[in-house]
Order: sequence, then structure tokens, then C-alpha cells
Amino acid sequence: MKSMAEISRIVDLYDLYKSYRRVARELKISPNTVKKYVLRVKDVQEGLANEILRVVYLVFS
Repeated sequence: MKSMAEISRIVDLYDLYKSYRRVARELKISPNTVKKYVLRVKDVQEGLANEILRVVYLVFS
């Protein structure tokens, strides 16, 4: 299990390079590990965005 700082670094580098392999090479970890954390973080971000939109809709409708 990676720390929040490590996960943040993985996602930041992925956002910069757009390549699981390149991030993996730089951090000396598996590309599958990079992919796992990037997809998890993106899922959480999407879920939060959807929840915020739902709340805004409820408040202003």
C-alpha cells in the first residue's frame, strides 16, 4: 500500500506524462501499479464531481 504522498506523486507524474510506463520507469515501480492508482484516483475524483453536481442541483432547484 502506497502512502498518500506516493499516490499523489504517481498521479501528478501521470498527468504530466500521460504514460503508465514512463511514470513506472521514473519511480521504479510496475506500470500496473501506476495504472491501479491512477484509475482509483480518477474514479474518486469523478465520483466527487458527480456528488457535488447533485448537491448543487438539489440546492438550486
